[in-house]
Amino acid sequence: MFVFVLLLSFGAILESTRLLSLRDPEIWGHLQVGSWILENKSWPQVALFSQEGNLPWMDFNWGYDVVTAAAYQVLGLRALPAILMGFRVALAAITFLLAGGRKNFWSAAVLSVVAQYVLFSIGPVAAFVSLLLFGTEVLLLFEIRRSGNWRLLFVLPAFFFLWANLDSGFVYGIAMYLLFLAVMAVEKMDQAAKRRWVQKPGTEIPIGTAALAGSACAAASLLTPYVYHPYVVFLATQFSAVNRYLPGYSPMSFRQPQDYLLLLLAMAAFLSLGILRSRDLFQLSILSVCAALSFHAQRENWLVTLAAITVIGQAILQKSERAREEKGLRWSWQTLAPAGLAIAMVFLAWEFGVPRNRDALLAKIAESYPARASDFIRQHQLPPPLFNTYRWGSFLTWYLPEYPVAIDGRRGLYPNDEELDYFKVMYVEIPYQSFPPMKQARTLLLDKADVMGEAFRGLPGFHVAYEDDISIVFLHELKE
Repeated sequence: MFVFVLLLSFGAILESTRLLSLRDPEIWGHLQVGSWILENKSWPQVALFSQEGNLPWMDFNWGYDVVTAAAYQVLGLRALPAILMGFRVALAAITFLLAGGRKNFWSAAVLSVVAQYVLFSIGPVAAFVSLLLFGTEVLLLFEIRRSGNWRLLFVLPAFFFLWANLDSGFVYGIAMYLLFLAVMAVEKMDQAAKRRWVQKPGTEIPIGTAALAGSACAAASLLTPYVYHPYVVFLATQFSAVNRYLPGYSPMSFRQPQDYLLLLLAMAAFLSLGILRSRDLFQLSILSVCAALSFHAQRENWLVTLAAITVIGQAILQKSERAREEKGLRWSWQTLAPAGLAIAMVFLAWEFGVPRNRDALLAKIAESYPARASDFIRQHQLPPPLFNTYRWGSFLTWYLPEYPVAIDGRRGLYPNDEELDYFKVMYVEIPYQSFPPMKQARTLLLDKADVMGEAFRGLPGFHVAYEDDISIVFLHELKE
């Protein structure tokens, strides 16, 4: 019981002391757009809070934005740690269940700890919702294949309706279900041909019923304010030329321990299939596809993490006679009491660990974001338009909304060429005069750590209006 309580609560309690949620660059965009939706009672159709306000834009995370903004209205800035703490508890629970749960307690606990460590850097963003729902889908599909309870398939359309209105990552869930159907078709053909090249699931599932449920899932995913557009933009951003400049979209650099641990986790999962000489096509397909996606883009490392612990957990269960005799998780006081205790501990950590004072939280935010520089710009009414650093764009939409940003992290909003030119300018690959938002800016808010943060010092027409430890503000005198 002690280990289980610690497993569920430790990551969340750690957040109450470190407040990493206040450092996430995306959460501010969710907060500001969600507040706009609640205030205007409509969905965004144009580029809010941006100098490109005439461009069409669709908020595919609108549901999550509304939930975040509603929590903020009730709890203030303390809502952000609360959301991440809740996510951390849910992550611990879903990874524990994927790895075998109570049927294989100790190995499941270890695998859950590994998964939480690998995924610790994910903040309170919409992608975390996709992580949790994808894990739930994998858990459900494995249970259907084990038990043959095909009626569970008809839970999924409502599941995808919710997911599609929270985050565009639901596309991964649809792809997972298509893989599930493809594996079923191959297994049926192999069985009909009597080849036995692949391993049959524990029970028979009607493929027609599964296809019908899949069609319902696809239809449910279109029941959003933007219908099919999330699919289009999702695929477009996966193959955008801008991705090479964005850390999350590049392959793992293997400069931190989590990268090596993730590689070992994936290798252990493939090894476990090899040791068992498994011909389970579903497990092999999930692991291979998720590994390919995760090692292609670092921000998707949760895919292979969830797939790997599931495969390893299934392998351990197959080797355990006691686990095979178990009928499944029984919801009793022995299960619910530790979970309730863990949630109570997390609540107490949030209540007494997260500062109540807004100024204290803003001071914490100012360690990573240009809050003081923004205050200076607002107080001295520096002239627009503003040019800003990319990773600060979402924060400025929330903290300095009276100055529309030149650029921010919303994918699918800015034209590809414009995003590319921004990064080329910031990496001094092209002169700043060739990028209109910088050339025409009257006020420039830059990161002192960037090359351009120092490049404008002494340049004719630019002078420093403000600077602190992390930011520098230039005024640009435009020539008539």
